[in-house]
This record gives sequence, structure tokens and C-alpha cells, in this order.
Amino acid sequence: MDLIITNGDVAGELLRRTIAGAEVLPWRDVLHEGPVPSTETLGELTAIRADYLAGRGWEDREEIAGNFQARDRGLAEANAFDRVVLWFEHDLYDQLQLLQIVDWFSREGRCDLLLVQVSEFLGRQTRQEINRLKAEEEPVTDEQLGLAAKIWRAFRAPTPEQLHASLDEDLSPLPFLAPALQRLFEELPGPDGLSRSERQVLAALAGGITTPPALFVAVQRTEQAAFMGDWSFFGLLDRLALARVPLIEGLEGAPFRPVEAGVRSPSPYFGSELRLTAFGEAVLEGREDNAALNRIDRWWGGTHVTKDHLWRFDAETERLIAPSAI
Repeated sequence: MDLIITNGDVAGELLRRTIAGAEVLPWRDVLHEGPVPSTETLGELTAIRADYLAGRGWEDREEIAGNFQARDRGLAEANAFDRVVLWFEHDLYDQLQLLQIVDWFSREGRCDLLLVQVSEFLGRQTRQEINRLKAEEEPVTDEQLGLAAKIWRAFRAPTPEQLHASLDEDLSPLPFLAPALQRLFEELPGPDGLSRSERQVLAALAGGITTPPALFVAVQRTEQAAFMGDWSFFGLLDRLALARVPLIEGLEGAPFRPVEAGVRSPSPYFGSELRLTAFGEAVLEGREDNAALNRIDRWWGGTHVTKDHLWRFDAETERLIAPSAI
């Protein structure tokens, strides 16, 4: 019997319906957002992740923790299955999950994994296409195991230096890893104090797109491999609107709380008509630095990015900028 591990419920349900007799374990965690520090055990990291996601208002803390703990138990029972098959996509969300899972198996000593990687979103495939992809599954190699463990460790380090150095190394054993890591670095503040996603929001607003749902769609379309879900995106809008010196205005009902949004229908949040502030226009045009006036406090893997620990990334030169170096 197969154990299939994949990125979430939509892909998981399609795989469950298509591949007879398989047990499907959805991973779900949004590892490109919030703290992912180095820990001794998976359980410790699970607790940190549950605390973070509950703090975002995504679900009740006990519910999130219970789901993650059940997922971890499913992982621990993998040896009861004849085969373990990993199904993951090309985007940043999936590639970070793949790193975590392959690293865990390599440390636990089970290395006879199989892998299906695709450059399209699994949840959009037909059952016929899933069957075709199943025929393309390949064993995870020792080279892939070692690379995943190395990059996962670097991602969880307290500074991004080690991971940045890996961009110059051969990442081809995991063919979608290099562009995913490049996109990850673009979520660090740039010289203007904005992540790429924040900059894309301001540019879309400047182009006349004004409501949160329409902005989400517009920003998704700018991505070669879209990775950010709507809940994460609305949290980004909150950050721009609720900053000490706001970059956007007109956002009603902020901060976005998914549980509350599901109760109030329609939520005023989604009908908000947003505008750039004068400061937002100045930052977008390169005349101001968002980090100079606003609080920066976010996690990027194991790196806690704050004004006193302000790592930046210049996407044009691909240069990592250390704190106080700008």
C-alpha cells in the first residue's frame, strides 16, 4: 500500500480519488510565512508553527495543533507502508514542504522514497493526467536527499547567508528548487524596504486595481509560479494599511481574520476601495524607504527580520544586504 504525501487538501482529494488503495497525507503548512527556526524535533517546530498560524487568526490554536500533530503521526507511521510517494509542484510553497519532508525521512533513515514533481498545479489536473504523472514517479536519489537536508538546514538558520551562498551551487538535482529560492529571497525587504509581493501590490494599485480580491488575482498573475494563498495575501495588505506610516488606505475591517470573515457575509474587507497614500507613492517611485519609517518585524525561515536585524535583498543585482550595510 502507498502513502502519498502532497501539498494540501485539493491535491490530496484528487489523488485519493484517482489512485486506488493509497493513503494520502496533506502537508498544508505555509512555510514561506512565519517562523521556521532550527529545532531538535519536528514536534517542537509543529508547536511553533501552530502558535504562529493561530496568532494570524487562521483557526483555533487547538484545532491547528491537533491537525498538525495528526499529520506528524501519519509521517511517523510511514514505515507501515510499502511505498512512500511524494507529489509536489514547482512553486515556493511546495518546494519548502518538499525540503522539510525529504529532510525528515533522511534523518529517520528511510530513503526509499519516490517523487513526482510537476510544473503545473496538481489540483487543476484531470484524473487522466494524474495517472499519466503517476507513471513518471522516480526514486529519490542520495544526491537529492543530501541537497534537501542541506538547503532545509540553511533555510532555518538565524541569518540568510548560508542559503544565499547556495544559490551559486548546483541545485539541479531538485529541478524547481533554484527558482523557488530566488523567489524566496525576493520576499526579503529590498533597498526600498518592500518585499516583491508588497511592491507588486502597490504597482497594481497604481495601475487602477483597487479591491482586495482583484488585487490578489492581479498579483498572482505576475508570478511565474504563484505560491501565496489569499489569506497570506490579505495579511500582506494589512501590513501595508496598518503600518505606522501607511502605504495604502481605504482598507475596511482590517486586520483580516479568516474566521470572522467567514461569519460576516459579505465582509466589508473584500469590498474596500483601496488607494495609495502619498508615502506609498513615494516608496513605489523609489523616493522613500519603507523601512526607515515603518516597523519591520517578520520571519523569513529561521531569520527574524527586524529593524535591528534588517537583512535585505537587491533583486536587480541578486545581492544580499547585511544589516546596516545600506
